[in-house]
Amino acid sequence: MKIPLLIVISLIVFIFITGCTSQSSPAGKSVTLTQPSPSTNPVTPQPPPSGDTVTAAPTNPVTGTPTSAFPGSGFAPLITITGQSGKTSDTFFVPEGYWELWYTADPLTAGGQDSVSSSGSNSAVFPSLQIQVIDKTNGNRLVTSVEPPGGLDKTLWQKSGIDPRPWKQKFYEGNKEYYLVITAKHLSSYIIEARVKSR
Repeated sequence: MKIPLLIVISLIVFIFITGCTSQSSPAGKSVTLTQPSPSTNPVTPQPPPSGDTVTAAPTNPVTGTPTSAFPGSGFAPLITITGQSGKTSDTFFVPEGYWELWYTADPLTAGGQDSVSSSGSNSAVFPSLQIQVIDKTNGNRLVTSVEPPGGLDKTLWQKSGIDPRPWKQKFYEGNKEYYLVITAKHLSSYIIEARVKSR
């Protein structure tokens, strides 16, 4: 007697389950109900202040290579920072033991010349760019401070016929997280990239 009771209970459970997932349509055909997929709540990115941008390349391998501001070099960017005023970059991970910092700047003035203000007083205007490389992995240790060799003097570049940009700084350490602290004065723009060899 236990076997027929078990069959009856199984039949009731089967009818209950199939009754919840399908209903009869007016034409007598079975219609399967599906649950709607949960909607995502997209987050709208906020633009960075004062027209400055920080673009970080993903540290996980992905298909395709992020676009470089310095193409044709055999290096791939880990992070690209652009702007005209000082800031602190996002953290980026260097996945190997050698990397390079490439940077360029466009000074607002021709160099360290005297300029006359609207009040008639003279003052020296010196464009400058300083990049502090900070090792976040080792307690925010200052690795080095990088500046354009020879300063930012457009007049000198024009007289010599040689534009030294972009500048490059080599680092023989890695497998760590870093960030950059940038100080900029009298610049119309700058571009900074941390880069590793393309594979």
